[in-house]
Amino acid sequence: MAMIKPGKAEKWAARSARLAAALRENLKRRKEQARGRKAEDVAAADADIGTAPDFRRNPGGKVGDGSAGPATGRGG
Repeated sequence: MAMIKPGKAEKWAARSARLAAALRENLKRRKEQARGRKAEDVAAADADIGTAPDFRRNPGGKVGDGSAGPATGRGG
């Protein structure tokens, strides 16, 4: 049977502790970011109250009036 050296067990325990601490910090950071995004969304929603949503496909400039359908060569 393979024996684990005492030094290896200590290394693995230290590594595990470092990873656990890093995961906790990462989770805290991600939660803080999510809270910040939520606050931005609420502020943006408050600013948009009273304006109608724009559901046009290309809401920018007016390229065409959209009345010209695809040219199929058939009379319609």
